[in-house]
Amino acid sequence: MKKGRKRITLELLVLLPGLVDVVIRALNPDNATSPEGLKLEVNKVDENHLSMVVEAEDIGTVINTMNDVFACLQPLLKLLSKGGIS
Repeated sequence: MKKGRKRITLELLVLLPGLVDVVIRALNPDNATSPEGLKLEVNKVDENHLSMVVEAEDIGTVINTMNDVFACLQPLLKLLSKGGIS
């Protein structure tokens, strides 16, 4: 990490089998179009965990990006709450 940049790392526990891969696929299109200076990594740790790293020049961008990530996950969570993925 370059000096002065801000970073947040979040590890998520995923309780449903196979859902880690679904979450990674859901977030990767956004990752492909990240603005210059913004780094978003989503990686599979194991079958039940994934890690997300957001890095940017300022903390506001990091926080806004994490909010965007959670907004992208909302449709998936709604689908899961209705039993949509097995």
